[in-house]
Amino acid sequence: MNLTPKEQPVVRRAVAAYIEAKKDHKGQFEGATADAILEELKPTPVRWAELAAFVVEIAESRSRRH
Repeated sequence: MNLTPKEQPVVRRAVAAYIEAKKDHKGQFEGATADAILEELKPTPVRWAELAAFVVEIAESRSRRH
C-alpha cells in the first residue's frame, strides 16, 4: 500500500497501538486505540477501511514473528 508522508507516522502509531491492545487486552482497552489514531487523519470511509486493513495486516504479521 502506498502511504502519503502524512499517513506514514500515523499508520506506524496505529500498528503499535493495535499490537499493544491485542497483547494486553483484558476487557476494555484504555488508551489510544488504532482506530482513534487513524481517525486523526480524518480519512474518507473508504481510505479509513484501507488504512485499517493495512494496520491489521502489518500487526498480525509482526505478531506471528514473535
